[in-house]
Amino acid sequence: MKQNKFIYNQLRFFYHKELIIGEKIKFPSHFIHQIFRVLKKRSGDYIFLFNGDKKEYKVVLTNVSKSEISGVVDEVFEYDGELNTNIHLYQSLVESSRMELIIQKATELGVKNFFPVISEKCKIKSVSSTKKERWNNIILESSEQSFRSEIMVLENLIDFETACLNSKGLKIFCNEFESNYHLNKIDKAYLNQHKVSDISIFIGPVSGYHDKEILFAKQNDFISVSLGSRVLRTETAAIVSVGNIVNQLS
Repeated sequence: MKQNKFIYNQLRFFYHKELIIGEKIKFPSHFIHQIFRVLKKRSGDYIFLFNGDKKEYKVVLTNVSKSEISGVVDEVFEYDGELNTNIHLYQSLVESSRMELIIQKATELGVKNFFPVISEKCKIKSVSSTKKERWNNIILESSEQSFRSEIMVLENLIDFETACLNSKGLKIFCNEFESNYHLNKIDKAYLNQHKVSDISIFIGPVSGYHDKEILFAKQNDFISVSLGSRVLRTETAAIVSVGNIVNQLS
C-alpha cells in the first residue's frame, strides 16, 4: 500500500472511465445532487476522481448548475489505497441490515472480493437483483469514503461446498466450536513465513455452520480458528476476523 497524504480529506468520487490530463468531463446525472446541492461546489472549485487504476485525478469544475456539471482534469497523483495481500471474504447469507453492515465494513477494511454464500443453516437462500444493486451502491460509497483505489468485487451467490473448493491461498474458517487454535496465531510472522498472497475467510450464518460443513472445511485444508471465548454475532465475527488479519498485514 503506497499512500499520498495530499489525497486525504479531499472530496473524491468513483468515475468508471479512463482519464487523462486536459480531458473535459461532463459528469453523469447522479453526480449533480451531491456536488451542487450537498457539497455546494461552484465553478473554480475542484474534486478528485478515481477509476481503479491507482491514480487520483484532480478535476477543476468549469460549469456547475442544477442541471449540468462539467470540469477539466487538471492534475494526476499516484495513489495506492489497497492492501498488498488479497483478502476474499465468504459470508453466509444473513438478514439485509446485517449483510449491509458486513459489506460496508469489508469494503472499508480492504477486502478484495466478497462472496455471498448459501450454507446449510441460512434462512435466506437467494439474492434479488434489487438487493445486489443496493449492495453495489454501498460498496461504491464506502470505497469513496475509505479512500480505496479499487472497488471491492461483489461476486455471484455461491453454495458452501463450491466456495470451499474454489477458495484460494490461506483458508481460514471461523468456527465457534474451535478451542485449540485462535485467530491471533495467524500473525505477521506466520504470514511472512508462508509468503501469503491470498487469504480466504469464511463466516457462517446466524445459527452457525452445520457439523458436516465444519468437517468438509477441515478435509479441504482450512484452518479452523476461534475468535475468542464469546459467541459473536455473524457481523461482529466478519469485522473482527478481517480487521485482525488487516492489522497483521500493516
